[in-house]
Amino acid sequence: MAALPKIQFTHCGIFCSDLEKMVEYYRKFLGFVVSDKGVASTGHRLYFMTQDPQIHHQLVLFDGKPTDLPFNPVNQLSLLLESLADLQSYYRRAVSAGVQGIEQVDHGNAWSIYFKDPEGNPVELYVDSPFFTAQPCREPLNLDLSADEILERTEAMCRRRPGFLSREAWIAEMRARIAAQRVAFDA
Repeated sequence: MAALPKIQFTHCGIFCSDLEKMVEYYRKFLGFVVSDKGVASTGHRLYFMTQDPQIHHQLVLFDGKPTDLPFNPVNQLSLLLESLADLQSYYRRAVSAGVQGIEQVDHGNAWSIYFKDPEGNPVELYVDSPFFTAQPCREPLNLDLSADEILERTEAMCRRRPGFLSREAWIAEMRARIAAQRVAFDA
């Protein structure tokens, strides 16, 4: 038996009705940089975008999305931030920019804000908390509080729920489960 090779998710692509508007939004509001652009073999124009100099693209925007779809096929785009302070900063930026429908959510294992991009795609900006609680978990969050107050409230909420662990304990548990899964892989 061979061990299962590790997979790392690095990018996604979405079709857009107004490609230029979407490129500008992800560039100006979320800070992505266009790393490349061109025309795909299908004839669709596309932009490659990133915030990581080591990753050519984290997001690819294509033109050609029909405007008459009965629902939005994108469930959500989730983008990880480095700190709670960064999340609070983006939250203030969104409020200042007049972004409508911002949701602040405490998932126990993460703090998030949700909003929609210009084409209605749900976007989540989040940062991991130092705790684990079983999911789904969706509690109110107030990013106007201090980081210490948010941390204290999240820990108390997580401790009331079943399956409370520190993030480190959860990572150790997942590491063991993933290792067992990889060993069981038969190439």
